[in-house]
Amino acid sequence: MVEIKNIENRPKELFELPYYQELPELPVRIDIAGSIGKFLESDLFDLDGVQPLESRHMKANDRLLHVNPSEKSIEMYKKEGVNFQLVFVVINAYGFEEVDGILVGKPYNISLQPASKRGELSVTSPEWIEKIDLEEQNQVPKIYRGFNPFTGAYGLHMMGHTDYTGIESDMIGFVVGTYALAMPFKHNEVLCPPVPESVLHNKQVRQDYEKYRKNWYFKPFKKVKPKRIWGCDSPIELFLLQAMDSINLYPELQTIICEDGFTVPGFHKLWENDKSRRRLKTITDADYYFPTKKLAVFCDSIAFHSSPEAIVKDKKIDEKLSKIGITSMRLCGRDIAESPIACAKRISEKLSKMA
Repeated sequence: MVEIKNIENRPKELFELPYYQELPELPVRIDIAGSIGKFLESDLFDLDGVQPLESRHMKANDRLLHVNPSEKSIEMYKKEGVNFQLVFVVINAYGFEEVDGILVGKPYNISLQPASKRGELSVTSPEWIEKIDLEEQNQVPKIYRGFNPFTGAYGLHMMGHTDYTGIESDMIGFVVGTYALAMPFKHNEVLCPPVPESVLHNKQVRQDYEKYRKNWYFKPFKKVKPKRIWGCDSPIELFLLQAMDSINLYPELQTIICEDGFTVPGFHKLWENDKSRRRLKTITDADYYFPTKKLAVFCDSIAFHSSPEAIVKDKKIDEKLSKIGITSMRLCGRDIAESPIACAKRISEKLSKMA
């Protein structure tokens, strides 16, 4: 466990929002599909059991693999000297509301967190994997009591029970999946998980998706530090997101904007639309995007956007966006930190004036 480092410089006005300071003892559900899309939800759902799936194990088990590896697979792992890292899929959420006795939250961050012991990475043997019930692992409620995606600091890992008291709700890391990462694995044997029939028909798109999974989900951890795979890049982005949610503004996060006017909120939505990253001519990634109004919102921190070079670069981006009919709105990080609600209202006013 690393000492919890809370998200710093929280605007006081956010503490007035419902369920901001701490959550009551109620069941929690994170609305992944509603915020990001069913393809990412399906992709994360398939991260269970031993990963990655490999063709020789599929053949050895008559093309039927379960969450818990079979005796045949365990023997293959023992013979090949394969060890494992246990990896947790962790989600941070915001904007909680109670629906029929369940707290429903929206994700603002998704990370992969390796299991550790006394501050060191945990590496387990096939014998340990043989004894543990990986399917049951995913059924047991688990949280990190304190999970700061911006600093990589995390708190107590709790299994089987929850304690939300005394900590802001956006600092709770909800474990939504667990998998055992095989080390090593044969890259040429990695299988793609089942996907909806309507996507990944294009060969290049499928290769793009498979390469992403290998690089992000299946690369062994070298440090006890979470790997962020989606979400807000900074606290000021989170503060503005929470403020927008409080006045019923629901933008897309981290939207890729291309020269031909194509926009997509993240790579999974890209693949869901059967498009490849290699063929994109990207202008920029907007922190927030309102597609119906074609408004791109950027949270400009002083550290990265105040130099003459950065100002020129931002101006060129705004000009390119204007040419394809997209309006840019840039908010200073200092203004967001001072009053995210006021900034959210500025966005609302801007949207109301747009056709």
